[in-house]
Amino acid sequence: MKMARGYDTRFLEELKSKNDIVDVISRYVPLEQKGKNFWGRCPFHHEKTASFCINSLDQFYHCFGCGTSGDVITFVQQIESLDFPDAVKFLAERAHIPLPESSFETDKIRENKRKKERLLSVLTDTARFYAANLKSVKAGKHQEYLRSRGYDHAAVVKFGLGASLTFHELPSYLEQKGYSLEEMKEAGVVDQKEGNKRKYDSLGGRLIVPIINQFNQVVAFGGRLLEKSDFAKYKNTRETAVFNKSNTLFNINNLKKLKNETGFSEVIIVEGYMDTISLVMAGFENVVASMGTSLTKDQARILKRYTDNVLISYDGDFAGQKAAIRGLEILKDEGLNVKVVSLPDGMDPDDVVKKLGAPAYRKCLDEAKPLIDFKLEILKRTFDVSTSEGKRRYVSKAMEVIRGSESAAEQEELLKQVRAETGISYESLKRELENASEQKAPVKAPEPAAPPVERNLAAARYVLNCLLTNLPFTRGFDLDSVGFRLPAHRAIAEFIRGERFKNELIKPTLLMDEIDEAYKVELFQILSLDLEERSTYDKERYFKDCVRTMVKARVEEEIASLTKLYEQETDLGERKALAFRLQEKLAENNRLN
Repeated sequence: MKMARGYDTRFLEELKSKNDIVDVISRYVPLEQKGKNFWGRCPFHHEKTASFCINSLDQFYHCFGCGTSGDVITFVQQIESLDFPDAVKFLAERAHIPLPESSFETDKIRENKRKKERLLSVLTDTARFYAANLKSVKAGKHQEYLRSRGYDHAAVVKFGLGASLTFHELPSYLEQKGYSLEEMKEAGVVDQKEGNKRKYDSLGGRLIVPIINQFNQVVAFGGRLLEKSDFAKYKNTRETAVFNKSNTLFNINNLKKLKNETGFSEVIIVEGYMDTISLVMAGFENVVASMGTSLTKDQARILKRYTDNVLISYDGDFAGQKAAIRGLEILKDEGLNVKVVSLPDGMDPDDVVKKLGAPAYRKCLDEAKPLIDFKLEILKRTFDVSTSEGKRRYVSKAMEVIRGSESAAEQEELLKQVRAETGISYESLKRELENASEQKAPVKAPEPAAPPVERNLAAARYVLNCLLTNLPFTRGFDLDSVGFRLPAHRAIAEFIRGERFKNELIKPTLLMDEIDEAYKVELFQILSLDLEERSTYDKERYFKDCVRTMVKARVEEEIASLTKLYEQETDLGERKALAFRLQEKLAENNRLN
């Protein structure tokens, strides 16, 4: 039985056939069909024009911008940050295919997988324990708090809210379920004081909010104190093997479901899970939270899978607004269109929807400012432009901001705003901007030398394309009759030779699994050739022409080599032998002409 990456190749073929790559990728990237291929903007790097191509016939993708390429399994690995076995599991569940055991897994991999599944089991049972507690008559304070915030039964069910009533009940419950103390601690739900054998609930006494990932798995918990205390009001379970704050967004599971069911054009980002719940209950379902931490690149890339437009809605105080800029920069660098929502001073999103109503919050969203405008607003509030020094510092910083705009029209509009704030003439501000731009102009690095162009590259690609797609006229073709110059071409030819030896039909999907990663870009170029573009040609004749081109190139190389040897040879007998071989090659070249 042939295996690939530890799985029976027949299983992987079935998996790929039941997970059409265009269908899978279109869930993450808007695609447009052009001929046989589909095009979109690459989800793995920032780009303005579509260079991400999906070959629907051979089920591969390739980005001509960043060079990433692969099949549907590779795509899921990259987009969902999964290893190969988990990507296979993801697609198997999507297609409702039973998952066989992989012989690829080493003892260490199997142990890590078992450990991860065990931790997720601990977290799931903990979530059920907390949820059951919330229904208890002992959870009166928790229930009263929820009522005070306007959270009804629907909110409790949607977010799986729960209650920790004491510090000792959870460890006892999990122990009865068969979990070891080490497993409880590794899941982050139970702690133990140093030098003390007593175990305790790490979120004891708090209202509990499960943190659920995009696969609907409970990976952590957030807890809120119900009374004033010296302890932190909000607390998350610590980072574990299944929970990393930097690549987790609260409510991402509901956002993913919303995207699949109804869709949305933008995502709102708030600071905490309580703000998230309040907004969802007020009708703003397209919201996630960064859980009080600064936004990260990983979180920005997760958001990019769902939308190109993001609204940051942090607290309305000045410090909160300044902090929002850091998140804006990270999101912008990942190619997202970002705006900042200005809230009334001292109010957070929850306050606005509770005290002013959902329409008032909707108005705040509609009036959200782009990054560059928001930066100028922050500068205006940072410097006192009524003083000479404050005005100079404001103008200097404002020029740095405006210089970041790529639009001349936008720069003009922003300069007018600075003029209105400072009273300085537009012409003076424009000169200031031009001077600053000249001083900061980057030194352009020399362009790297272009790689040598393979002379018979197009011919070699066409020949390999015909062989890989099993066109009838390629049967019996002698691979040794032509010289493949590129290492990638030689590797592909070797694969074809091996499949022929086994009397197997050549399947490009198997080649993608086996070929060296460095050769996959060239493989995609070969498989992406649109033979229908040559519909006016006789394909078999064109194939023979390409073979002749490759043979001719090889013969010409041999002629050049023999000529050089002839010129250097001093022995008369050897010169005659070289002359004879040279005449044979020249005659062969004439026949090819």
